[in-house]
Amino acid sequence: MNTFEYLRQSFYFFKQNFSTIAKIQLPFLLLLNGLALWLDINTSETDDLKQQAAYLSILSLTFLPIYWGGTILFMQSTLDNAPLSASQAIIGSLSFWRTLLFTFILTSIAVFGGLLLLILPGLYIGVRLAFADYICVLENQSAMDSLKQSWKDSADYFWKLLPGFAILFTSIQLIQMPIAHMLSTMEDRSLILELPIIALFDLLGALITVFGFRMYCVMRAETRPHTFDPADKKPDELSDNSSDGSSDGSDR
Repeated sequence: MNTFEYLRQSFYFFKQNFSTIAKIQLPFLLLLNGLALWLDINTSETDDLKQQAAYLSILSLTFLPIYWGGTILFMQSTLDNAPLSASQAIIGSLSFWRTLLFTFILTSIAVFGGLLLLILPGLYIGVRLAFADYICVLENQSAMDSLKQSWKDSADYFWKLLPGFAILFTSIQLIQMPIAHMLSTMEDRSLILELPIIALFDLLGALITVFGFRMYCVMRAETRPHTFDPADKKPDELSDNSSDGSSDGSDR
């Protein structure tokens, strides 16, 4: 199966489960983007802006494992035909907060180090570590073990992961950048106008997470066949059974 088919299935899953994914991520995205926009609009002193931006970065890093881990737990629960509610997924993610945070930090350091070596090594490292978050949460591995396992598992899937990530990231950026530029250069900027738009684009970024999870399920089914993987289902086998808009099937 080629990358475009996996992308199609990822779009299907995202569409079917948009309501729950939004409920998991939007409260955090609205808060973080609201604070960032407020600082951008109202703070003029350079030193104050740098200090407040540093605090915001810490806050973002604190919240990221919660809604990111919650999204991963929800996706897996959907494949298991027992979809979690948004609140259940968020609460469940708290158990993985520390290890997922360290996984994210270590991945970011590795990718940043690679980017310093003329960009391409950073892209390669980022793709090879793409499974780390899923391994951390779903296989209960430590941060370092998750990175090592991802590096091993992604070797045979690099050329399916790379174009998928590139297509999604580029498409979102091509839409987001001109709109964000237009909003930021308006004479009378409005937090109420800008916030929903910026938060929506961040929410669309969950498509990248869904695609990464889709490829992780493919890898898991092919390299660990002894483990039952409901992700073998096709998109037309899905059915809705959740009151909050989630689907009890998979994107496959």
